[in-house]
Amino acid sequence: MSLNDQGFVVIDTPALDDYTLGEFGKLPMDPYTGSAQRYRRFSQFRLRHEGAWTLELLPHRHFSQPRQFNDLVGGQLRTLEPLTVDPTPLIAAGADALGLDKGTDWQLNVHQCRVVSTPDVKGVAAPEGPHRDGHHYGIVAVTRRHNISGGETQLMPLGGGEPFFRTTLRDGQAIAFDDRVMFHHVTDIEHLTDEGGHRDVWLVAVNPWEQRRYGEEYEAEVLAGGRV
Repeated sequence: MSLNDQGFVVIDTPALDDYTLGEFGKLPMDPYTGSAQRYRRFSQFRLRHEGAWTLELLPHRHFSQPRQFNDLVGGQLRTLEPLTVDPTPLIAAGADALGLDKGTDWQLNVHQCRVVSTPDVKGVAAPEGPHRDGHHYGIVAVTRRHNISGGETQLMPLGGGEPFFRTTLRDGQAIAFDDRVMFHHVTDIEHLTDEGGHRDVWLVAVNPWEQRRYGEEYEAEVLAGGRV
């Protein structure tokens, strides 16, 4: 499989085991999004193909983005707790969907997130609005939608504008896309009853190893405001 002519593809993802599903309910709050709607863990990996896609967990570091790609929280080092689960099955499916070169090593940022909506918390899924993340490729994989409406995934031209594709990813669906040629966005979620609801999702960024978004040099460039 590979991306279509517009630079994206929607796929079904492998079923997750009960332990991984349960860990979504234990995610620590993300303190950087300005509200109490997001819970998150984050780890970085080296991906290579050795008969099958394999992940090497990299030493845990801060999460950072250049301000040019995230005006809200870019330009700083964010301290997030690492993953407690193995995302290899999901990553392998995403790598195949992207058609990644099996002769090249890749560096991945992997986020496991829950966005909640309650009578007291607005379910803002993308506080930064329509954007690109400054990577080669991206994957958004929905694990579970519970008691919510909204959460529509949108793809639009670079710089924003009317979406050329929109869909509401269901449980076990993912979208893989070329982050270099489009903006992406997801609309807010809204709970259906006062019990509240949530959207469990994986966010994956993919770059060639030689252009990795990892390490002291990359973090220094982010803090200096450089264009990375």
